[in-house]
Amino acid sequence: MPEARPKQAAKPQIQTQKMPSWKRGLINAFILVHLYIIAVWGLPSSSFRSRLVPPVQKYVIWSGLWHSWDMFSPDPLSINFNVEAQITYRDGSTKMWEFPRMEKLGIWERYRKERWRKWRERVRQDSFSGIWNDTVKWIARQNNTQPGNPPTQITLIRYWNQIPAPAKGDYQPIPKEYNLKFSYRFKTYDVKQEDL
Repeated sequence: MPEARPKQAAKPQIQTQKMPSWKRGLINAFILVHLYIIAVWGLPSSSFRSRLVPPVQKYVIWSGLWHSWDMFSPDPLSINFNVEAQITYRDGSTKMWEFPRMEKLGIWERYRKERWRKWRERVRQDSFSGIWNDTVKWIARQNNTQPGNPPTQITLIRYWNQIPAPAKGDYQPIPKEYNLKFSYRFKTYDVKQEDL
């Protein structure tokens, strides 16, 4: 008597739909534009780069895809700095508000708030004065916590000092505080009711 062979289950037929060519073209264009952005944005400053960036600059800034390598070279940052806001309330009281600092945050909080580091780094510079009004309005809204006593004035203050030369030895922990000798009040804004 011949042996009965077990029946094999029929393999299910997978039906694939062909993607319309216009969708495929759109996806390919998206990928190519982003590859262009990655390649061009990472170039060092030059007249060549300055001709290639303008077509995508607004999109890159808007989307938050911008980056820079100036942290590493050719001229890395040589100062320690901090930025604070002095908040004056209707009753005359004042409060200092500090921009979030990565060295004061725990590891998980740093991960969530990394974007603050770049904001703090940029907002202190005169070349980014275009964001100062929005910054002070945002700080006023964040600190409008006392009913009947809203913020009436915000003053942005930058502090800085040269980074000291490294001491001898292999390991130097990052200090939580720096002695920042110099300061400058670079923006004072009278808060309006519609800002809150």
